[in-house]
Amino acid sequence: MKLYLISVATWIGFSLLSILLGSQSFLIFVVFRSLAAAASAVFGVLSPVVLADLFRDRALGIVLMLMTTCEQLTGSIISGIASSFIVSIGLPWQSGLLPGPLLSLIPLAGLLCCLQSVPRDNVQRNKNVCSGAFGVLSIKSFTIMTAGLALGAFHARAKMFWGPSIILSAWSYAPSPFLGLSYPSVTAIYSFIMLAGNLLGMPLILWFAQCWNHGTGPFSGRSGYAGAYPIVTGVGGLLNFAMYILYLLALDKSFAACLVPTFLVGVGSAAFVTLSQLMQLMVLPSHSRAAAIALSRMISGIVSTPSAQIVGFLSDTFRGDSTLDVDRFHAYQQAMMCSSLMLFVSAICFLTLIVFFERDCKRAEEGEGSNEQVEVNESTNLIEKSKSRSESVLSVIIRSRAQTFENFQ
Repeated sequence: MKLYLISVATWIGFSLLSILLGSQSFLIFVVFRSLAAAASAVFGVLSPVVLADLFRDRALGIVLMLMTTCEQLTGSIISGIASSFIVSIGLPWQSGLLPGPLLSLIPLAGLLCCLQSVPRDNVQRNKNVCSGAFGVLSIKSFTIMTAGLALGAFHARAKMFWGPSIILSAWSYAPSPFLGLSYPSVTAIYSFIMLAGNLLGMPLILWFAQCWNHGTGPFSGRSGYAGAYPIVTGVGGLLNFAMYILYLLALDKSFAACLVPTFLVGVGSAAFVTLSQLMQLMVLPSHSRAAAIALSRMISGIVSTPSAQIVGFLSDTFRGDSTLDVDRFHAYQQAMMCSSLMLFVSAICFLTLIVFFERDCKRAEEGEGSNEQVEVNESTNLIEKSKSRSESVLSVIIRSRAQTFENFQ
């Protein structure tokens, strides 16, 4: 918890310093923003880990979904609107960066007040479950999920980068299907429709998956099925893939017809957003969660970083020397279809989890149970020889049986 609070405070501090000192030097601004981004990466990793320590089972899924919803609403809508408004009224451009860190001071103060009530962890960890940060890769479910998330992130980043360009090229060469709407209006409508599908799909998908997993709701009377989460996530990925292909094919033909697959793309991606993080936490021992989540995000970042450049290279290859808008659109279309194949493979990865997921969840639970059996003696030197530590344990056992021996005499 202390590391989490330090990372949040560091992000706020460097963000404010970049605004105050960066107005005089762009280099100083870049340096402080880079340090702030590094701190935000730390608490971005620790946020789900802290929630996993505080909540269990269904409650954990709900709070992870609420956290993701808040991120999407504030990051996609509120922050953009607030920043645009601040800049539009004539204030310096740095002023648009102020609301985020200033508003974060409120929850930071609340966390500092709650810090004293957080119990200290005096439990000896079982170090044989996963040795080192890369030891979590021995958990098959985690490795497969990491691969699936990395491939999904590849497509998501490429879509985010090239999505507006595809719409612009279709709007330029075939404006009639867009009903006379301006390009900013078209992109705004598509964004809101996809966001609506995502926000509606997250609670519905989580409710359905949890009911199936626990045998409640529409599945009452049946035994719970541990493979519910991987199946729902995989089917959501296949829906996302199919609807995105349909969206690309209909983009230059009918604006109204494109709204349906756009909405369903949001619903399909909600399965990844809602359940993938929850499943990762379920298969990981509690003492390895932070390292595992960091490793997973690092791998996803490495895989997804060149996605925009790769799609751009494919687009240039497909277009050749043509400068026509129609050829540019079809080149974008074909390149993004190639990118969507990553989404298809990602969905298959999650479907294969059915084989390993239940077993890895049980192993994680058994590991946590064994970790709670022995308390640490804080006065013991942790870098002591094994022989002396064994003797100290033996002496403790003898002392614990002394009273019993006296009662028999």
